[in-house]
Amino acid sequence: MTHELSIARQYLRRRRHGTLPSTVINERTYTRNPEDDVVLLSDLFPPAKSAKGGYLYTFRYLHSLRRRQQTCARLSHYLANRVMDRFVTVEQSLMKANFPSKAERNLLFERGIANVEFNLVPLTYCALFFLESYASARKEHMNFLLREYEAGRLPVPIPMHVRAIMYAELQAKILHSPPFTDTSTLIATHHCMRLLVSYLRHTLVPGEFDGPPDDRWIGGLLTVSGFGRVVEFFSAEIGDGRNSRAQRRDFMINFERDVDKHAREEMNPLIYSAPPGSRPHYPSPNEVWFDSAEKELLSRDAVPHDPECFSAWNGIPVLIGCNHCRAARGWQA
Repeated sequence: MTHELSIARQYLRRRRHGTLPSTVINERTYTRNPEDDVVLLSDLFPPAKSAKGGYLYTFRYLHSLRRRQQTCARLSHYLANRVMDRFVTVEQSLMKANFPSKAERNLLFERGIANVEFNLVPLTYCALFFLESYASARKEHMNFLLREYEAGRLPVPIPMHVRAIMYAELQAKILHSPPFTDTSTLIATHHCMRLLVSYLRHTLVPGEFDGPPDDRWIGGLLTVSGFGRVVEFFSAEIGDGRNSRAQRRDFMINFERDVDKHAREEMNPLIYSAPPGSRPHYPSPNEVWFDSAEKELLSRDAVPHDPECFSAWNGIPVLIGCNHCRAARGWQA
């Protein structure tokens, strides 16, 4: 075990250019430089504290970082693929005028995916951190409510609208903590979440970017399942050389399993009132992120703000933003 801790520490120190995650949360830098992805990832997800003192730099911890890194890299790749696919479809006149040959257009598509993906990765880390923190906060809150119920201090099931207020307070607490105390990080994560939700909608319903009236399945996917299942969804819908029909079937089986687990663990009938019709209640994307994030941006006087601007290739700007962004030169993803 001693050797494992030493090896893991040395490995992470090398990947972080000679440093380790600070033991003081407010002293962590949370860089969004794409070249420092391991620094950001390990600052967001530092090792657990040891009961004997110190921190558990173990192979299991390094594996957890690697798993998150791979998940976010795949998600960023799929999003970049969707962005560039839409770009070449919408901007056909620009493509023909500036990239007359098929080889040039293919090169633009491939380089554009690589560049957008490279810049999206650190933003997906921050979005993942929020979703994982939110899931942990809900679990801790449920445990608290169960203790209150067992002590006789929770006489009636909590109505759904009260649960929504409780969850909004949990979200606000996360947004009032690092890395979101840095407003530019909050804005960039907001733009990443907007891009993700938009392309989840668009992939299922081509041409639809504002979303159907009820898109709670997206909120359920983000909160009940998490990024790993989102990656499965894009892989099944976009196709990556495997059997798309089988991938869709596997995704639905896994998602239904997630829903069943969610119903058992988070929708305890002793604590919460049953949703209308006794169907599982999924939060909308607004209830997962956008309502709390936009409220926080307004409180910081951070509206309007600038979009994220990535270069697809040869100076073609791709903008990642929201409806609170200032006008900017570039193509809106």
